[in-house]
Amino acid sequence: MRLIIDGFNKSITKRDNQIVIKEDGKEVDYFLPKNLKQIIILGKGAITFDAIALLAENNVDLIAIDWRGNIRYRLASKDHNNVQIRKQQYQSLNDSRSGYLAKKFIESKIKNQRATLGALSRSRGGVEFLDTQRDKLNNLVKALDDIKNRPSEKIRSEIFGVEGMASQEYWAGFRYVISDELNFFKRSGRGAQDIVNAMLNYSYAILASEILKSLHMSGLDPYAGFLHADLYGRTSLVFDVMEEFRQQIVDRSVLKLINLNQVNKDDFDINDGFVFINEDCRKLLVRTVLDKLNTEVTFDGIKKSYSDYIEIESKNIVEFLLYGSQYKTFYIRW
Repeated sequence: MRLIIDGFNKSITKRDNQIVIKEDGKEVDYFLPKNLKQIIILGKGAITFDAIALLAENNVDLIAIDWRGNIRYRLASKDHNNVQIRKQQYQSLNDSRSGYLAKKFIESKIKNQRATLGALSRSRGGVEFLDTQRDKLNNLVKALDDIKNRPSEKIRSEIFGVEGMASQEYWAGFRYVISDELNFFKRSGRGAQDIVNAMLNYSYAILASEILKSLHMSGLDPYAGFLHADLYGRTSLVFDVMEEFRQQIVDRSVLKLINLNQVNKDDFDINDGFVFINEDCRKLLVRTVLDKLNTEVTFDGIKKSYSDYIEIESKNIVEFLLYGSQYKTFYIRW
């Protein structure tokens, strides 16, 4: 179970073996930590030392996300005790294993982009433009495969070159199904200036928190990425693994809310050219993404939740680094 703490004047405390949620000093709910998987803090409040210790003892992840969709901080239990995992992770950055994984992350992303565009076309009875955009991605998968496996630092620019072309075609198709009234003309990162990008950015932060937790549990260093280069303070490996899950978990959730008219311009405020998501809409968005994380899908003949598959992919990275096991890209045909 994931618990969302939103709004103001909330507090998280401990009573016996329970986590207690209070608002303005009054108890509003309580939970056994064994039933909690993660607590996501979106508002402002406080947490007691005893509550932190109880959450850590039960491996309950706690993450705070600000209004921009950035992870402010994360509290977790102690690190994985297998030092060989991180040794192999660091060593692989100097050999072809890092390049292989970097290519695999983007291979998965392009295949999922292709599947997304195909699904959008089918749901509309077949749209020539969407089919054309989908088919353009086929050659890019091949172009990625043609890049020789070397240390990722040596081939990073080539990989991102292919990824950039694929994303350009994908977002053109994505934009095709979005009303012009929402002013979504291109994908942008932080500091979104339109509603769609604001929703995407915030939702990607939820996904990032889930991946960060899975990497921590698997013993990997989230700051040492294979695809994304080192940058002070950036969890590069989180962004690596995110490439495999963006379309299924986030893009699909945002499209759902837009297509069902569950969000509108009144759910957002614009201040100094930047878009802010109102509280009710933010709660709806988070709930939708979390529901998607809990959705079960069949991949490689096995039915599990997206959240489970994120954990599996983190473990697959470890298996590849330690034992040379095949790394399977996560790809689902919608």
